[in-house]
Amino acid sequence: MTTLARTFSTLRLRDFRLYWLALVVSLLGSSFQMAAQDWLVYRLTNSALLLGIAAFVPAVLAAPFSLVGGALADRMPRRRLILLTQVGMMVPPLALAWLIATGQVQVWHVIASSVVLGVLVSIDAPARMALLNDLVSEDDLGNAMGLSTAVYQGARVVGPALAGVLIGLQNEALPFLINGLSYGAMVVALLLMQTRAVPAARSRKSLGGSVVEGYRYVLKDAVLFGLMALLFAQGMLLMPYLRLMPVFARDVLQAGPETYGLLLSAAGIGALFGGLLVASMSSGRRGRVLMLGTLLAPFVLLAFAWSRALPLAIGTLVLMGIGTALLNTLNATLLQLHAPNEMRGRVMSIASIGYLGSTSFGALPLSFIAERSSASIALSAGAVLFLVVTVLIAVRYSAVRRLA
Repeated sequence: MTTLARTFSTLRLRDFRLYWLALVVSLLGSSFQMAAQDWLVYRLTNSALLLGIAAFVPAVLAAPFSLVGGALADRMPRRRLILLTQVGMMVPPLALAWLIATGQVQVWHVIASSVVLGVLVSIDAPARMALLNDLVSEDDLGNAMGLSTAVYQGARVVGPALAGVLIGLQNEALPFLINGLSYGAMVVALLLMQTRAVPAARSRKSLGGSVVEGYRYVLKDAVLFGLMALLFAQGMLLMPYLRLMPVFARDVLQAGPETYGLLLSAAGIGALFGGLLVASMSSGRRGRVLMLGTLLAPFVLLAFAWSRALPLAIGTLVLMGIGTALLNTLNATLLQLHAPNEMRGRVMSIASIGYLGSTSFGALPLSFIAERSSASIALSAGAVLFLVVTVLIAVRYSAVRRLA
């Protein structure tokens, strides 16, 4: 099989193809809203602080609900759960589109809507990650995860630019409207799927008891705990570089919003290639690749932190994008493969907190360091601490390195 054929091999499966195409539509709509929402909040408030609060509060309030989503994903048919959340996710953006179009929108509307949408996304995310195991075989899981990551990163590159055009044509209402309708694509795809659902595990435990059981299982399993430790360390210490990008662009490179957009696009393009790289990767020692990439990533971040020329900054950001997408996707794939089906939803719910919440938590102390000193020192502190933590994890959880 050629490299190109291997990269897109999982699309031969009808139900995964339906899921993937719906993901393209849904994530593109989400990227429209993300860009339009920041623009809307800043237009309403002219406050950078409120812009940060509008992003931080929903993430912190919503992330714990992924534990509920994981427990539900192990107790009821995952496809039915995703159908319910996807229908619910249509409501907040459509309501905001109406408020914007009628001139009634206020910043608290945006924050409240983001909290509701964030809760639904947090419940939905572990079920969707676990659903991939119902749609593809274990041999195809890495490819499916890579293609899903590539869609997410591609939307990050294309979505903000298109959202800017849409805002210019009318106002922020149109991107919100498109996002609300885009969730319908996943609803249609789920209804058309023919794959027989894996029966939900029967449990006499309460919902809270199921959540606790999931945590205990991860804590007792050395491989799962090691992978989770890597995931959370990356989210808290490595990924906040994206949140500090405006500071780096303006204060370090002495540039404007055009350069800021260029830097974000460079990271997005790199992440897109990273997702496709995982999709084309044949089964092998994924654990060793994960650990090697994790050890190299902080050195790339250090190079970016102290770059003072735009070409060097762009080059290192492309490498960072490739590296972070590679690490996130390999980590998620290994978690999926190692977790038993009856625990998979709860395992992936803990991982979802790493994806959805840890970056927001990590950005706060690093932003404080950047304000007191500089963005370069803040990013360097995160990189060095991440390297130390990674070495400790690699030594303590050697079983991770031996994973296929």
